[in-house]
Amino acid sequence: MIHRFRVDNFQSIRRSVELDFRIPGTAPDLPCFRRSSARPDVRLPNVIALVGPNGSGKTTLLRALMAVVRFVTGVPQQNGAAAFLPFLSFDDQSRETQIDVDFDMSVPWSDTEGPDNLCRYSLRLERSVADRFAFRVSREALHTFPKGRPRRILERRGQETIRVAPELGIRSGDERLKAVPEQASAIAALAWMGVSSLKEIVGLVGGTQSNIVGSDPWRPDAEIVTQYYKDNPASKEIASDRLNRYDTGIEHMDIGAGIDGKPILLFTHRGLDAKVPLPLESSGTRHMVLMFPYLNFALETGRLVVIDALDTDLHADLAMEVLNGFRRPDTNIHGALLVCSLHNLALLDELEKEEVFIVEKDREGATRAYGARDITGLRRGANLQKLYRGGAFGGLPAFG
Repeated sequence: MIHRFRVDNFQSIRRSVELDFRIPGTAPDLPCFRRSSARPDVRLPNVIALVGPNGSGKTTLLRALMAVVRFVTGVPQQNGAAAFLPFLSFDDQSRETQIDVDFDMSVPWSDTEGPDNLCRYSLRLERSVADRFAFRVSREALHTFPKGRPRRILERRGQETIRVAPELGIRSGDERLKAVPEQASAIAALAWMGVSSLKEIVGLVGGTQSNIVGSDPWRPDAEIVTQYYKDNPASKEIASDRLNRYDTGIEHMDIGAGIDGKPILLFTHRGLDAKVPLPLESSGTRHMVLMFPYLNFALETGRLVVIDALDTDLHADLAMEVLNGFRRPDTNIHGALLVCSLHNLALLDELEKEEVFIVEKDREGATRAYGARDITGLRRGANLQKLYRGGAFGGLPAFG
């Protein structure tokens, strides 16, 4: 679970934007809230929804989160250095990009009595004045917080020797600490060099699911997903049951063989005598079928899933059913976290104010964001859609 996320000088984010997901103590205990596994006195939402006009920076915030995930795990960025592009003004394009994430994680060691530790990952990227696409790591750090005080697990500053805690099982004079490239994550590089404790962390972070790839939301490959359903019949049956419950007219999803002999997805509909192949289904059904394995993996493992434009092609009731899969404790027993952007304002009526964050741009084109709960006088149970449309929250598109 993520407690806090802060970004500074990243694409449309000019000045620091901080999203604090911790729920105030005055809020009631609701089924859609969960207690932190590292800090039981802290409550967090299972769903974090970003809303705002097109071009406000919702995708940018999700990209920043996924850029950190992929940097730490060593996954090559599709756009290379452009994944950490700064705000493109003369004053900011050579300024450091900064990202901090506070989160719960099960680590190979333990400095708490609970199952997880509260961790903080900090990243600072120093830029070249001559080339805004070029950067080097000026600081990278991972801390835990036993008894509320920070304990350094790993820290690097520029090309100085990386400092590590004994728990990592690597001596301070180890030559591998000097071999980390200046453009790479020390966590990813040392994991690749065989530091087993960091391999485990990379594996945990690498389980994050997302459709953030390149400029547009990524659609999973139908052939790969079909093979997944064939190899995982239990997941196929769960997906089939969900489609039936969603009242899409589909009674069952099966695996068949195409003309070329490859597996294809076939759907039995009420009132039809022949099964319908996936390409002939509605865009909403295709979207659900292809995204389901990624959403279900997060629910089954308690991982993070980051989805841009979650409600694309989906009816509001169907999109809400997806959200509720994470919000309900009976379907999200492992504490998975869904961070997403939404456009259908009807969904606001079903969400709590602690789950909603408004994203907008100022006159200079810089993104800012804040929680609906931070709006003075907003009562629980208020019609969030009506208030948002009425301008009470800000974050509305302007025309003319």
